[in-house]
Amino acid sequence: MEWIWRKLDAFAGAIVIAMAGIAASQGQTFIVQYIQRLGGHLDEATAQLLNVQTGLRYKLMSEAVRKDIEADAQIRVDQLQSAYDAITGANIFTRPFAFFGHAEPSIVAGTWGDFVPALPLDATTITYVIMGMILGFLFYEFIKLPVLAVTHGSHRRRFKRRL
Repeated sequence: MEWIWRKLDAFAGAIVIAMAGIAASQGQTFIVQYIQRLGGHLDEATAQLLNVQTGLRYKLMSEAVRKDIEADAQIRVDQLQSAYDAITGANIFTRPFAFFGHAEPSIVAGTWGDFVPALPLDATTITYVIMGMILGFLFYEFIKLPVLAVTHGSHRRRFKRRL
């Protein structure tokens, strides 16, 4: 009977590890698609700022109103540029943290709505898959500890009682 439990444990561990690897690979793909969408938002915000600075429509406004609109447009460009630079400038290990630290909820929601799963075979994705598998293994072993403590603890108690 113990042989069956060992096999089920190995099978469950393999499933958790595989799912963690797949999730990590899709995380990298999601970040790439988010960066593309973020770049589009940045281009649009930059064009809007240029329009405010040079467009005839805005030149006809009072100086105070135009300066307020320009300041808001500049803030938006700066926010998007900061997020874009932080995420694209991060190395392979810090990119997920940079993403979570600088992600804009509305852009994340748009990316999620249009997300297309993929499995690119580049070095970054393979590294994320391996890291995900390692984290999945550690997660599975950590979750398994209380179960082992309960089941093995009861075997020890029964063994001591028989003596």
